[in-house]
Amino acid sequence: MYTKFVRPAIIALVAVAAFQACKKSGTTPSAGSTGFDRKGMLTNLSTNIIIPGYVTFQASAVSLDSSIAAFNASPDITKLANLQATFKTTYQNWQAVSTFDFGPAATENLRISLNTFPADVTQINNNVNTGTYSLSSLSALPAEGLPAIDYLLFGTGTDNNAILVQYTTDSEAANRKAYLAAVSAIIKTKATNVLNAWKTTYPATFIAAAGTDVGSSVGMLTNELNEDFEVIKNYEIGIPLGIQSMGTTFPTKVQAYYSKISLQLSLLHLQAIQNIYQGKSAQGDGLGFDDYLTQANAQYNGGSLNTAILAQFATATTKLQALSDPLALQITGNTAGVNAAYTALQMQTVLLKTDMPSALGILITYGDTDGD
Repeated sequence: MYTKFVRPAIIALVAVAAFQACKKSGTTPSAGSTGFDRKGMLTNLSTNIIIPGYVTFQASAVSLDSSIAAFNASPDITKLANLQATFKTTYQNWQAVSTFDFGPAATENLRISLNTFPADVTQINNNVNTGTYSLSSLSALPAEGLPAIDYLLFGTGTDNNAILVQYTTDSEAANRKAYLAAVSAIIKTKATNVLNAWKTTYPATFIAAAGTDVGSSVGMLTNELNEDFEVIKNYEIGIPLGIQSMGTTFPTKVQAYYSKISLQLSLLHLQAIQNIYQGKSAQGDGLGFDDYLTQANAQYNGGSLNTAILAQFATATTKLQALSDPLALQITGNTAGVNAAYTALQMQTVLLKTDMPSALGILITYGDTDGD
């Protein structure tokens, strides 16, 4: 599972370390004084990517909650199938906003509350059995959010008929329905709170903090973009693959293990991060980090750093697209293919986490444990 509370304490990289990391990989360092329209970039990202992403996700969270209420009122096989489809849509829409874990989302602890995986099935079942639980505690994180619903809707039986029994004639059916509703209510409430902040006061705060220092919007966004990219690399792919366990694989630790849409979610997640990088939305190709690097004339091994980053996004996407769902089966049956995808993501991590911040004079201030 991933959570900021079990990671090492936040570290601050000094300028010498940033310079040497930059020098090692071939990027020309810059103080970030390029004359680039950072407010324009933040305006594009907030107006055309962040707010629309939260609008879509919040609407799907509301729809999920309503579908759960309808299912709980009179469970049947049709309602179950519809609820499962609504859940998948909600999980898909989450990928577009996972990166923005600052400001309102940080206040709500949105990322860890909604997507700490794998789900702790033992804790979930114990909560259902006892009917007593507190979903506001840190210890409850692996027993709530989208991963918990993933288990409750797809993992409590071998097929939908068996799952339906858990919500109808099973002795704990009432408790299970109540737990499903409680988890969903938290998702809806937190999604609504974050969206309301972005639709009212927060955009002005976000756009005004247009520097590159620690605490600026550009600094926070750069850090969260990288941290969220490492969620894909480490938690969606690397840990299940056994990268951090000397080759011992853990296929059940993939995201969305029970609904079997893990690879689909990773591809959506990767595309969402690329869209942020490029400032690309349904409204068109607006100002993004690609434009920032181009104006800074950021170089990588004798060429454009932006060109290298875009090429590596394409490579990582291609390697992931060569796989198929269920990803858990690919972990054990196509290890070489999954490892190729991980390697492509690892190479992009260096470009995004070392070369890009160095070129723009931005410090990476979050800590991780894999050494990149």
